[in-house]
Amino acid sequence: MQPPGPWAVTAEHVHLVRGRTRILHDVSCAIPAGRCTAIIGPNGSGKTTLTRTFTGQMYVSAGQITVLGQRIGQTDIRALRQRIAVVNPTTTTASDHVSGAVVDAELAAQEVVLTGFFGTIGLYARPTAAQQQRAATLLDEVGLADRKQLRFAQLSSGEQRRCLIARALALRPDLIILDEPAAGLDLAGREQLLATIEKLLGRCDPPTVLLISHHVEELSRRTDLVLLMRDGRITHAGRPELIITS
Repeated sequence: MQPPGPWAVTAEHVHLVRGRTRILHDVSCAIPAGRCTAIIGPNGSGKTTLTRTFTGQMYVSAGQITVLGQRIGQTDIRALRQRIAVVNPTTTTASDHVSGAVVDAELAAQEVVLTGFFGTIGLYARPTAAQQQRAATLLDEVGLADRKQLRFAQLSSGEQRRCLIARALALRPDLIILDEPAAGLDLAGREQLLATIEKLLGRCDPPTVLLISHHVEELSRRTDLVLLMRDGRITHAGRPELIITS
């Protein structure tokens, strides 16, 4: 269930300094609930760092952040993370919620999705029949119904990304962060992945989706807000047609 009001995430005058390096500079933004927001910018601009402050992986030096109605630093971060899913894969490993651990690549695709119910890197508990059915349904939704018994390691890179999106949806999260989800994919894999994201956003009650990329052609046509970052600052924010211009 989305938090009261129109915003899933708000950041107010956020600064992040590590040692002598200032990573984020006076960042303020408001991310609408139930919509798709894209953060774009070159490598090193602070995109991923900003989202890590939303999940409590990195704590800010100044400013305040509210996520799903909870103030970071004044809430149970473990409980909040149960409402957030992050897909931040390499070609062979899967991000475990927001911890950065990896999913066992020897698991079958359906078992990988089932780990999403438990927030674990392996399947250590016995899933219920309802969980088994939901995992199968999610794999069908991302176009992997015929691959559910294949080991994760046997899937192509694009199929792995789609499997991880299915895993992320297992607990019906309120916020999904897709960090460079198409990185390293060939054209066919990228198009299939982007079609999966488009289908997710086309649901009657979609989650809040935060898409991080430095390729504007990867943005969904359903994107409502674009935040453009450079050198740790948000330089522009607004509707895609106003921000992404020649």
